[in-house]
Amino acid sequence: MANVHSSFEDATSHTFRPIVNGTLKHILFSLFILSLIYYVPETLEANPVSKFLSPPWLVSVKLILCLFLGLNSLRALNNALNAWSTNNWRITANQDWAWDREVAVVTGGSGDIGQALVEGLISKGVQVAVLDVHELPSRLKDNKNVIFVKCDVSSPTEITAAQKLIERTFGPPSILINNAGIVRTTTILDEPEDHLRRIVGVNLMAHWFTAKVFLPHMLSQNKGHVITMASLAAYVALPTSVDYSATKAGALAFHEGLTCEIKHLYKAPGVMTTIVLPDFVKTNMTKAYWAEVEAAGGLLLGVDQVVDPILKQIFSRRGGQIFVPKSRAVVSSLRGWPNWLQEVVRDVIGRKDRVVDSPLVRKK
Repeated sequence: MANVHSSFEDATSHTFRPIVNGTLKHILFSLFILSLIYYVPETLEANPVSKFLSPPWLVSVKLILCLFLGLNSLRALNNALNAWSTNNWRITANQDWAWDREVAVVTGGSGDIGQALVEGLISKGVQVAVLDVHELPSRLKDNKNVIFVKCDVSSPTEITAAQKLIERTFGPPSILINNAGIVRTTTILDEPEDHLRRIVGVNLMAHWFTAKVFLPHMLSQNKGHVITMASLAAYVALPTSVDYSATKAGALAFHEGLTCEIKHLYKAPGVMTTIVLPDFVKTNMTKAYWAEVEAAGGLLLGVDQVVDPILKQIFSRRGGQIFVPKSRAVVSSLRGWPNWLQEVVRDVIGRKDRVVDSPLVRKK
């Protein structure tokens, strides 16, 4: 009973602490604004200096403060609704989680982001299966909570074989992180067919293949978490990376459709989903593009900036939508902008100098 109580207490603290903290901050800020609205003007009016201040000035101050109060209230309400809706319309987190008994699958777990995710999970006692075509880094090879399965995630056969090995070793997974991805700069007309099929297979089709294998057990237990790694490129197609943008837009659609099916077809609200939408991340996979991004004034995120909010989301036992950095969430509204404004954004990106070796691209 002590363990059950501890688990419940931990779950509720993760569930309500952010909401309570946010509410307290909102209340304190609101009280501060209200005090400015009602007491500051009275103080000014009682002060001899106030004779030099015209009444319209005081009215303007009140209006501005009321506007701030209203916007702050709307922001607090919006944040609460976001947290509620992305958790399958559940207020509380699922209580039936004990990290030392959970099993996670991380595709692409040998890469920079994947390694950091694995290390974060095992630090809580989670057993992790890494699916990758590249070997594990040496620091993870001897960890008893990690198994490596050499697996091409674009192959349903290899994923099925990996599932059998994972279940024999650790048991059925309750966490699936579809992190594997590849990228290469090329224009649409120069795209080799084999690379196109490869990037679609790894970045997009693998989401279907892993879900088909690992999701049924989660649904039967009404407990699980599927994390989909997408990108801000899902909203803005980048010249010479159209294939990558297309796969990430597909991953976003996959996440949205999966979430809807879990709730309405499978009736399993305890199975959560999270979508991750980071800006450009500084990893070995993207090393060839660092200088180009920096020259164009772009943002290069550190691995921890992406991994930390993902781990926080997992351990909160709640689903969600993660933009990294948070300020980039505005990009999600791009499709609702007027056409001319969308084109301005794409033109700004498209005009940036890009290193492309193609006879079809006109040189300056």
